[in-house]
Amino acid sequence: MFRKTSQQLIDDNQDAISKLWEQKRLSHFSSYRQPIEAFFHNILKDGFLRHLSDFFSEDEEMRTQAMDRIEKSFYVHVPICTEADVPVSDVIQSFYFIREIILEMDEPQQNPTRLIDLVKEADGFFFHFNKVIHDIYASSWKNKILAHRSAIMELSAPLIPVLENIAVMPIIGAIDTERAELITQNLLYGAIKYESKVVLVDITGVAEVNTMVAQYIIKAAEAIHLIGAECIVVGIRPEIAQTMISLGVDMDMLTTLSSMDQGLRVALSKTGKEITDIHKGGI
Repeated sequence: MFRKTSQQLIDDNQDAISKLWEQKRLSHFSSYRQPIEAFFHNILKDGFLRHLSDFFSEDEEMRTQAMDRIEKSFYVHVPICTEADVPVSDVIQSFYFIREIILEMDEPQQNPTRLIDLVKEADGFFFHFNKVIHDIYASSWKNKILAHRSAIMELSAPLIPVLENIAVMPIIGAIDTERAELITQNLLYGAIKYESKVVLVDITGVAEVNTMVAQYIIKAAEAIHLIGAECIVVGIRPEIAQTMISLGVDMDMLTTLSSMDQGLRVALSKTGKEITDIHKGGI
């Protein structure tokens, strides 16, 4: 009986509840009013209040269907708020307004026993969907972090065409397995894209070149060789040279130089170019 009367209560007052809910949302200050209102407009259009009343049905299947439909609606429309960086607390706060409206209606207020039951049911409903909203936000944050990380990684190993058939990849910071794979990938695709015959890999900004990093560099150079280009590693310091020697690096496969200036001169020579001084005559 409780469920039937609660369902009827929401069904009979849908318009009033909707108007009061909008008033409460608009009276609550938020810097994100536009995306919040767009979200609530969409879920109301999807029948949120109708599904809310079905949640109080005595028919268990109807209750389950109501929950499923609201959840699907949330997964479609909550991204309006996540994409606008609306704090999750602002979205959830708005749902507590409708909870207050329903519990403050005359009929349940005049029947304390019924009010207690209604509070329990309503709290269970809103607790479940608060969790759904948090899950959607968490998934969105994870995707944003992964996207940002991917963008940062792309920028951390750029291949820059500097002259015809010559490209440069400056590497700064530590090199781990994931970044090493990205470096090799960017070298290969970039060399093909820019038709590079010589690729200069500048490791001047790499703080430490240990055995693992040296092996990554060798593999990248071998990969470049396989597509018909040559890799020149510049920025070789004495300690780096010692590490490479200890690995037994095949120097015929890998050209190493101490500076970018030397690397560019060798690259120009290998591509049939040269640096020529142009002297301007006096006036």
